[in-house]
Amino acid sequence: MPALKVFTIARKELREYVLKPGSISWGVVFPIVFTLAFIVRFGDIDHLAPGLVSISIVFGTTSFVSSSVIFERRFRTFERLLVAPVSYLEITLAKILVGSIFGLFVALVSLGLVSHFMVYPIWNVPMVVGYSFLGGLAFSGLALYISLVVENPISAMTWLNLLRLPMMFTSGAVASLLLFPRWFLIVGYLTPMTYLVEGLRFSMLKYAEVAHPIYSALVLVFLTFLFTYLSIERLKSLY
Repeated sequence: MPALKVFTIARKELREYVLKPGSISWGVVFPIVFTLAFIVRFGDIDHLAPGLVSISIVFGTTSFVSSSVIFERRFRTFERLLVAPVSYLEITLAKILVGSIFGLFVALVSLGLVSHFMVYPIWNVPMVVGYSFLGGLAFSGLALYISLVVENPISAMTWLNLLRLPMMFTSGAVASLLLFPRWFLIVGYLTPMTYLVEGLRFSMLKYAEVAHPIYSALVLVFLTFLFTYLSIERLKSLY
């Protein structure tokens, strides 16, 4: 069964790569330390909470997926998957799934931290989990595609940082996009992370600033399908 194959590969990935240095340093330590820094600095962080959780998801998912792909491309262990009776789609889905699971774990840790310092309770916890998982799928797909596209696997993390670090500021994660000139909203709308931030903002605080929550969910679903397709095509060209 295809689903069983996907879950089997995902379990293997989680077991082998969850403790890799790249996954721990950029995927767990950085977002948690970043969250703690804002908590210490501001105390009341209700308006920052959605952005801080979003940062945890983005760094958690992308770091885990890129670390696994870097290792497999560098030591040529991808071939072991390809000789097994699994398709490119199943391999891609497994990697995206396990990345989103890891990102959800980091998000829940971050959520646990920020919730203790929020003045108001989180509005809808199941919706927070749903948006976190959906965002994890989208950004796992992004990380997988970037890690497959670069010629030198070691440089994948560098390219990801060139995307992740600016997105922290162009998505409204650390400062509301409404505080910037109107033309900057265009940059925000072109930033994938904006829709994760807005979805979590609505889930946690019951309001959105620049994007309707349904629209945010649809964009994240579209990005998941887009990067899944692009990753499959890239795998075909590489192997």
